[in-house]
Amino acid sequence: MASVSIRDVADRVGVSAATVSLVLNGKDKNGRVSEALAEKIRNEANAMNYKPNSLARALRSGRSETIGLIVADISNPFFAQLAFYIQEHAEKYNYSVIITNTNESTEKMEKMIAILNSRKVDGFLIVPTENGENLINKLVADKIPIVLLDRYFPEKNVSYVAVNNYKSSKEATNLLLNLHCKRIAHIYYKTSLLHMQARKDGYIAAMTKKNLFDPSLIKEVNYQTMYNDIQKAILELVSHEQKIDGIFFASNTISIMGLNVLKDMHIEVPKDIKVVCFDKSEAFELSNSSIPYIQQPVSEMGERAVDLLIRQINDKKAPLIFEELQANLMF
Repeated sequence: MASVSIRDVADRVGVSAATVSLVLNGKDKNGRVSEALAEKIRNEANAMNYKPNSLARALRSGRSETIGLIVADISNPFFAQLAFYIQEHAEKYNYSVIITNTNESTEKMEKMIAILNSRKVDGFLIVPTENGENLINKLVADKIPIVLLDRYFPEKNVSYVAVNNYKSSKEATNLLLNLHCKRIAHIYYKTSLLHMQARKDGYIAAMTKKNLFDPSLIKEVNYQTMYNDIQKAILELVSHEQKIDGIFFASNTISIMGLNVLKDMHIEVPKDIKVVCFDKSEAFELSNSSIPYIQQPVSEMGERAVDLLIRQINDKKAPLIFEELQANLMF
C-alpha cells in the first residue's frame, strides 16, 4: 500500500499542501489557520493513516532525532542491558536509537560509524574498541556530538560515563582476602583499554598491600580465543605446586566461561576455590552457592549518557562532562 502524503491529505480536505504542512508541523498558530480547519485537517490525516516522512523532516530541520549506539559485544549481558536502558531513556526525548556492534574490532567500529553517519544520526554513544582513538578524533573534528561509555581515552577531550574500575576491583579483591584467600588469581582481557588496566591495577594494589602479590597469578586472555585461553589459564593455576584459593574474574563473560571450566574440572565453588566477578550474570542464579560480584549501575550509566548527548545535540557549546559512577560489591 502506498504511503499517504501531505498532498493526499490536502486534496481530500480541499486546501493547499502548504496549509496541511503548517497544521501537521504545529505551525498553524497565531491565526494562520482557523482552529476549525486545523481540526478538520488533523482528523482527516488520522483517518487516512498519514505518517510523517522522517527523512524529509530531517532534511528540513537538520535533525534525524536518532542516536547511533555502538557497543563492543551485544552478546555480553552488560552491553545488552545498557542498550535497553539507553533506548528506554532516549524515547523520553522522542529519540530513536540505532544499535550496532563491533565484536571488539576497530575495523568494524569504523564501518559502524560510517553506516550511522549515512543514516544522519544526531550524535553517537560509543563503547570504543582498542586503538579506536583516531576514529573518535575524526568525530570530534567533525563537531559531531559524542559520549563514550564504559571506556574512555584519558588523553582525549571527550565526554564519558564510566565506573570507578580501580576502586571496585580493589574492593572485590579485598573481599577474597577477607575470606582468608591468599593465592588469588586475576583473569582479564589482554587489552590496552583503560577499564581493564584499572581493574588489574585495583587487584594488584589490594594484593600488594597484604604482601601477597605474585605476577604469575595474573592471566591474560584474548577476546577471539577466550574460552581456550581461560581453560589453559585455569589449568596452569590449579596445577601449580602452590594452588590458588581464589579467582577474580574481570568481566561477566570471562566469569561465565571460567565457572564452566571449573565445573568441567570438578572444582567446587566456593568450597575448593572462591571467586568474585566483575558484573552479574543470570547464570549465577543457576549456581548452588552465592557468587559475589561487582554490580555496575547500568541503568544510571545509560540514562546519564543519553542526557549528556542530548545536551550536546541541543547546545554545541555544552561543556564536556567526565562522569565516573560508583559500582557496588554484592555478596
